[in-house]
Amino acid sequence: MGTPEEKNNWVYITPIYNLEITGELDKEIKIGRVTFIDIAKIPYVRKRLGLPCVFSVIISKKYENIIFKESKTYAFLIFRGDPEEKKEECRLIIEEAVNILSLSQLGYCSRQNNSQFGIIKQRDFANSYILNKSKFIGSIHMSFENKVLPFCLNKEWRNFHDNFFFFNLIAIISTSNKEIQVKWKDTIVRAAVMIGKSMKSRDLETCFIWNMIIVEMLLTEQGDKYTDMLPERVEAFIGWVGYWKEEKFEEKIRELYKKRCEFIHDGNSKNIKIEDLLFMDNLVFNLMWNIVNHISLFPTKKSIVEFSEKIKAEKLLGIKSKVLPKTFKFMNREYDEDDYKKI
Repeated sequence: MGTPEEKNNWVYITPIYNLEITGELDKEIKIGRVTFIDIAKIPYVRKRLGLPCVFSVIISKKYENIIFKESKTYAFLIFRGDPEEKKEECRLIIEEAVNILSLSQLGYCSRQNNSQFGIIKQRDFANSYILNKSKFIGSIHMSFENKVLPFCLNKEWRNFHDNFFFFNLIAIISTSNKEIQVKWKDTIVRAAVMIGKSMKSRDLETCFIWNMIIVEMLLTEQGDKYTDMLPERVEAFIGWVGYWKEEKFEEKIRELYKKRCEFIHDGNSKNIKIEDLLFMDNLVFNLMWNIVNHISLFPTKKSIVEFSEKIKAEKLLGIKSKVLPKTFKFMNREYDEDDYKKI
């Protein structure tokens, strides 16, 4: 594919199947380097998206019924380099952004209503396009994939997340903040991607293990004795909630960590139940909520550990906490037996 100039001026485009972005979100959302946008808006922001020439050329006879004919939503990623060498990297970057977007189902949807969406579609194959920003040249790629279900970013979705942490998470991912340690930011992003994968999965054991790993990623350090440190550090974030004692959260966390070890070390998943996964969903949601929305208080993993130690010390002294932010929040999504049967 051409000259050095051409190799430095590309946009990777792929349909995002079974995802809708309504006018309440101005028909687009950006996560990191990836812009997700409704097809109706594309002609009006062609230059910003990196589309070459004029929009009429993009849908010329040569590409009729191919480009911008497959989905309501497309992902755009501008990149430099050789397209053949970069196409897999571009795909992975978009997949990561899709998973972070999928995280927004946590708390917003109940498990039985979660959707599967992404660069795949119901007739089992997916296309992607690489176009040069200055010349109308490019390539089309096709691959076979799995089936998916729909998800909609609308006013209800936006209003829900206005009250929680998802938009603050996007801001952390998309902007440079020297106060946040790079390694810690990478950990938060990896946790977000893993949550997104969990939200799109229907496998109980896999989702449960992902949730356990996420909590470990956010709260523990190498060398910690997890059976003691996990309950202690979780308590620092939600021990102030009445549920902690009433529902015996500390005992539950110890029990669930035991189930995690049985599965990881012995392949024994028979004790993992739906209610275990849903408990961990709530735990992950509230940890992310309080960490992300207080990122200035927690700019490093070390700050998480130090915060936990201070809370523990106050508890041992039996004094009212001066460390716990008054702005910490907790949400508990409740399920009943009928819900368990549907998941």
